[in-house]
Amino acid sequence: MNRWFENLIQGFILFIGLGLPCLPSPILAQNSLPIQGNLQSQETAEQLLERGIAYIRFGNLKQAIASFRAATKKNPNLTAAHYNLGLALAQTGKPQAAIKSFYRSIELKPDFAIAYSNIGAASLEINDPSTAILYSKKAIELAPTLAIAYYNLGLGLKQQKNIKGAIAQLQKSASLDSQSPETLYNLGLLIQETGNLDQAIEYYRKALIINPKYAEANYNLGAALLIKAQTKQSIIYFQQAIALKKELNQDYANAYYGLGVAQAKLGKKSEAIQAFMRAQTLFNLQNNSQWSQASEQQLKNLR
Repeated sequence: MNRWFENLIQGFILFIGLGLPCLPSPILAQNSLPIQGNLQSQETAEQLLERGIAYIRFGNLKQAIASFRAATKKNPNLTAAHYNLGLALAQTGKPQAAIKSFYRSIELKPDFAIAYSNIGAASLEINDPSTAILYSKKAIELAPTLAIAYYNLGLGLKQQKNIKGAIAQLQKSASLDSQSPETLYNLGLLIQETGNLDQAIEYYRKALIINPKYAEANYNLGAALLIKAQTKQSIIYFQQAIALKKELNQDYANAYYGLGVAQAKLGKKSEAIQAFMRAQTLFNLQNNSQWSQASEQQLKNLR
């Protein structure tokens, strides 16, 4: 589960959370069709920034990064260029490089709350919860109503195994932004860890009301319902999670495994075998020997 990045510059808005990136439409640059060329020599820093945002709109992160980098070279003091470069780098799975760009943006604009929050988010990506907590708290100090900062703080506390503290921060985030499925989903995960399965199910359902295509929420709701012996219902959510991943040309080993367990409980032997076989194949591709062996044991029990 991605963390959550957001920006307020030039309309380029980006969320990364729980492996579910969402890229709402940015404000298009004045030149609606990006062109190739020597960016540094032909355009001002501001034009390069606009071009980078246009590339984002067209889904070309590589050219966006090149444009933002060119803008920072043209004008090293252009905060927006450093910040948007950080966002684009984060989107391409380069959190450490993103952090450097965010750092530069707060050097230029020390009260830039969102940038502090994004340093927190990127720090979570490299498993550095201490830094994530420090910068998320600074973001909250600068902007006490910034929901995303409480969210990142909560995830940092979660990484430090402070479940009670994490829940409190995510609840604060949800109170400020009730329409964030990622926040509700993570609350479900944390509350399930405390043993309150019914409340966890409620949060998973709330997340799915906002985003029915949230594969992880579908899977975890299915798993929770399976624990509650609501087996037929659990199958619906496991199958939905698998279908949603397929839409992204991805597979979901855990969901196939859960589906196999549910089908076995209902006496659907052949369906369960197929699900466990698929789960085992995917676990092997992931080099996940523990769950591959668990799948093999389930298959032995059914044969």
